[in-house]
Amino acid sequence: MDLERERGITIKSHAIQMKYALDGKDYILNLIDTPGHVDFSYEVSRSIAACEGALLVIDASQGIQAQTISNLYLAMDHDLEIIPILNKMDMPSAMPEEVKDQIVELLGVDRNDILEASGKNRSWY
Repeated sequence: MDLERERGITIKSHAIQMKYALDGKDYILNLIDTPGHVDFSYEVSRSIAACEGALLVIDASQGIQAQTISNLYLAMDHDLEIIPILNKMDMPSAMPEEVKDQIVELLGVDRNDILEASGKNRSWY
């Protein structure tokens, strides 16, 4: 949608399928990109009900935002496995250590369990 591109937000859910191999076993992951805005909490809750886990993608230059916390609590209420990902690590304004502190405080995870990524470079750090 034009509005999505213009504002850099997701309005409609988009599902994709990805093949993944681990320890010699093949998996098919069904990924759903849900709207991040709080006005779409009903749509997000419906998507979460169909999931076993959630990738919590956090912008390294902005930190954890209110709508992220709202959607995180929905996922936690459904006992989903939460995988924290720190995105946009290549940005000049990235504050990885500060944002990692926020994630550790919010989720109680080990700092080493936070994945670092860059969608722009399509890489993991």
